[in-house]
Amino acid sequence: MLPNRLYDTYMDKEIKHMGTKAGKLLLFGGVYSNLQALEKLIQIADEAGIPPENCISTGDLTGYCAQPEETVQLFQKWGALSIAGNVELQLANDSEDCGCDFKSGSRCDDFSKMWFPYTKGRLSKESLDSMKNIPEYISFDYGNKKVTVVHGNYGNTSEFIFKSNATESKERCFKETKSDIIIAGHCGLPFHQTIKEKVWLNPGVIGMPANDGTPRVWYMMLDIVNGEVIYTHHSFEYDAESAQKLMYKNHLPEAYGDTLTSGIWDNMEILPELEKMGQGIPIYFNQEQKNTIQTKTQKKMANTYYDPADLRKFGKITEWSEELGTKFFDYYGKVFEEGALSAREKSLIALAVSHVVKCPYCIDAYTKDGLQKGITKEEMMEAVHVGAAIEGGATLVHGVQMMNKYNKLSM
Repeated sequence: MLPNRLYDTYMDKEIKHMGTKAGKLLLFGGVYSNLQALEKLIQIADEAGIPPENCISTGDLTGYCAQPEETVQLFQKWGALSIAGNVELQLANDSEDCGCDFKSGSRCDDFSKMWFPYTKGRLSKESLDSMKNIPEYISFDYGNKKVTVVHGNYGNTSEFIFKSNATESKERCFKETKSDIIIAGHCGLPFHQTIKEKVWLNPGVIGMPANDGTPRVWYMMLDIVNGEVIYTHHSFEYDAESAQKLMYKNHLPEAYGDTLTSGIWDNMEILPELEKMGQGIPIYFNQEQKNTIQTKTQKKMANTYYDPADLRKFGKITEWSEELGTKFFDYYGKVFEEGALSAREKSLIALAVSHVVKCPYCIDAYTKDGLQKGITKEEMMEAVHVGAAIEGGATLVHGVQMMNKYNKLSM
């Protein structure tokens, strides 16, 4: 046995081909033992007339929440398709951790040492044995496209792939699988991205909110219209309070339980800088979703010139200048890595500069980032004063230029 390491690193990259699919498809991932969310999703599929064989999961059926055995049994009774996520691979091989590739000693790593043994201990022998029969990757033909389903990435199930990162890794996945469309999971955030006429889709997860300050969870629909494959993002709310109470009752991480109803992740350790900026900002992919969010929350602030939701559009600046935009985000991410300065120190500097350049998006982003890094309100305010002092001093020192010019002209 290879401890504390994902087995797929040492396995053949076999892709199970499922033939041709027709009709609407429902895509989802990360059930995470959240029985209440799975019950709601099955209801949605039934009401939409989508048969179980057209409902496809990107893996991690079990996880953070309190009902792993009940979730596995319901999923098997439903008859939907799934690939193996890192959790299934680890359970199938009797490993001792979830294989999520969390940084050792991080909050996510510490939490996994609580929920993974709980999950493993609550699953029946039959459910554990069933994990061994789940394929790591599946593919199928849909319309005129070849579609491959992966968890993190092809050949690296635990890789965290977001919209703003891993462009080369995504391109390699398309090439190695000879696919037109990749459906992936693992990262927990819904997105779609076109790369050289290929499409990367992440439907999001249903077991946890998407860090956008709402309790909604996400899935996708695929359909064929006029011979073309189209995709749409969808969200739903469910009985999150019951799922939360069961986590508390079973002494699972309370921080994850709180996330079910707050929609805010306890930490952002796995997120690239661009995705960190989106914390607490409701996600929407069309005007109808935006209107629904505003109606439900009864938008507390009047419309302003700066729309907080625009922060999520930051990544779109690459659309009008892909080469330069991509280089900027590569540089941006590199700047905020640990170096001579710690990530905490860099966050404080960024917060001070945000106030000097008067960017409300940056102020929101680095206030949240600072909270995640344990920066106190006193430290934040002191950093703002440092920025204000430098800005004020810079203004005043330029008064010397005025004085010199005045003296010269008045001689």
